[in-house]
Amino acid sequence: MDNFKDDRLKQIIKTELDQIKPDVQAENRCLREIHKKIEMRGRIMKFNKKRMVAALAAVCTITVMGTVTAIAGGKITGLFSSVSRDDMVHSKTELVQLAKSQMGTAPKLVDTFSNGLAFNEGSVTKVEGRDENQNSLITYPELYAGYGEHNRVALDVHEYQDLIPQGSSAVLREEVYQDVTLEAHEDNYLFLPPDAKPSEEDSKLEEEGKLMISYGSSEEERKVYRYVNWSENGMEYLLSSFDDLSCDDLIGMAKEVIDVK
Repeated sequence: MDNFKDDRLKQIIKTELDQIKPDVQAENRCLREIHKKIEMRGRIMKFNKKRMVAALAAVCTITVMGTVTAIAGGKITGLFSSVSRDDMVHSKTELVQLAKSQMGTAPKLVDTFSNGLAFNEGSVTKVEGRDENQNSLITYPELYAGYGEHNRVALDVHEYQDLIPQGSSAVLREEVYQDVTLEAHEDNYLFLPPDAKPSEEDSKLEEEGKLMISYGSSEEERKVYRYVNWSENGMEYLLSSFDDLSCDDLIGMAKEVIDVK
């Protein structure tokens, strides 16, 4: 039965992908949202990554900028958020004003990093946490800022939520800067066409938690997702990239965010 469901899900994804070709910016945004949801699940439970990542990929592709997820265990069983391309702003000043009005504060933002990556676009979206009966338990705003062409680097910021478990992936590097602890992480992704099957080696890596496999791409593609997270003044920051930037690169950029006055 599970195999039938997997095959059916792949076919649905393939049908939708044949009709929709999202741009690179939307794809990168979706990939980051997928990762955030997988990371959240990893904090709470073990699950079939293959099926869930495929479903999330379909949702992201079809809605272009939307995400839906479900988490088992604890009081919160689901996180829901969505954003339209029309909600994006294209100046840092406008995003800061949006954050002040919707978040009640202005998270630290860089206009242009020392490596030349400049602010491209951003938004403030509502994230809702619901229980198993779909009752809303928490609602909080989250800021997103994309930097560089096709949003090579993303900065996500939200106020600390004690109902949501923190941390899951192994920390590759930890550094304290200006009394702030920076944690660098790295995750490997394999994207496959809807009707493709992973090799035995890749399947084993997935079972060991060393690889995340997703279906829905037009061809086989491997990506490395690196991110640095830290907490400052009650806010949770996450700087991430699916590009060739190293953890050291991201840590350097995170320090520039921390240095913002």
